[in-house]
Amino acid sequence: MRKLIAVILTICLVFPLLLASLTAFSTISWALDRTFFTDALDQDQVYQAILSDQTLDDVLRSYIALPADADTQALNEVLRSVITQDYLKGQLSAIVNGFFDNIQGITREFTPTIDLLPIKTALTQEKQDEFLTALVTALPDCQSGQTPGFGEGQTPCKPQGISEELLIENFLKPALPQALAQIPDEVPLSEQWYNEQDWQVYLPGMAGPAGVMLSVLFLAFIALCFWYITALIADSSWRVRLQWLGWMLMVSALPVFFLGLVLQSSSALYWAQYGLQQAHLGSLPTFLSSPTVLQAITESILPRVANAFLAVGGIAGSLALGFIVWGLATAKERQTA
Repeated sequence: MRKLIAVILTICLVFPLLLASLTAFSTISWALDRTFFTDALDQDQVYQAILSDQTLDDVLRSYIALPADADTQALNEVLRSVITQDYLKGQLSAIVNGFFDNIQGITREFTPTIDLLPIKTALTQEKQDEFLTALVTALPDCQSGQTPGFGEGQTPCKPQGISEELLIENFLKPALPQALAQIPDEVPLSEQWYNEQDWQVYLPGMAGPAGVMLSVLFLAFIALCFWYITALIADSSWRVRLQWLGWMLMVSALPVFFLGLVLQSSSALYWAQYGLQQAHLGSLPTFLSSPTVLQAITESILPRVANAFLAVGGIAGSLALGFIVWGLATAKERQTA
């Protein structure tokens, strides 16, 4: 009868609570860690994806209606000399730090933005000649009936009968500052977040992440209580109780460890990329919503998430194995007559 009650408690309470606790610990170990996200984004593969020809072509064509067969290689090289890895690292770190400052109650407002002012300044100063030369090289010759220009109803093309040097000095150089002035200095990635409650939804003065961690600790405490009580109910001998503790924990740790293995597989990467491709990311800037960039970010983050589940599942499984061995090594109690 005792073992039947223990089995029912294990199925109905202990296993769900232990599994939820282990999963929660695995999740908060990275989800609430700003260093996790800054390190995941500060990777060469992410920078290379952002500065790839495909991504830069998408960015250029979002501002300049270049024909599909235009050679933008020279323009891409100029942009790479302006959009450096240090610049990208600063922008991505600022977004991550701003987000965590907001949820931790340090700031009340947060609007993720990309600062374009350094790029605009470089293109109108030290990189102006290089940029305009590359732009003229990429522009096709104007056809009959086409009006050269970059405005509405105009076509980005080179007027016939005008040399490239004259086109740069007399037309493009005076027009470039005005054209760049139409582009905002900061591009918002989403609407402004306003932290009205300072995330103090648990205790006065406690920020959201701390409240989440407190909730997970409370969940773990409840799980440990039922885990221990169930082992006491299962049998009167500590030899059996220790084995119950081990097997209950082992059964809960295995799904977490298995989830970590799944997240490391190529199938998880495929489905993550598929989900991002199906998501509506039109509000994001072109360079962040590019499939190449999303793939690089996914490839950087998924292994780190998988390691968190593998670590928690592995530690819990090792403890479970220790309890089982301890129980088997415990001498059987002699039954008194």
